[in-house]
Amino acid sequence: MPTDEATRTVHVDAAPEQVLATIRAVEHQSEWVPEIRTSEVLERDDARLPALARFTASTPVGTDEYTLAYRHREDGMAWSLAKGKLQTGQDADYAIVASGEGSDVTFSLRISHNLPLPGFLRRKVIGDLVKSTTDGLTRRLAG
Repeated sequence: MPTDEATRTVHVDAAPEQVLATIRAVEHQSEWVPEIRTSEVLERDDARLPALARFTASTPVGTDEYTLAYRHREDGMAWSLAKGKLQTGQDADYAIVASGEGSDVTFSLRISHNLPLPGFLRRKVIGDLVKSTTDGLTRRLAG
């Protein structure tokens, strides 16, 4: 099964706490991640942080539906695929570091699937997804 990954770091003009609050508000990701159509928190942990969430997203090969399980830490958030339609695996991580008046945010994403796509196209798709997600986060925190 093909697996592709991409990582990108951006600087945002927001404190780490504000960045963390934004990425943890997964129910609002469709407002700033262009590919996400719907998001719904299914379970929260004892600290009321998202533990499990369901998504619908547009992809170059159609609509995907998937559920993610979250892990939280003081400097970021990570997740893994709990259930997927097109994907067989998804692991991602946001790492946030205070930097000057703002924060450096690194987003890493790894996706596995069984779709018969050429490698160059898969790499472009995941690279574009990481870029649009970090660009969306930057815009969200600027406004």
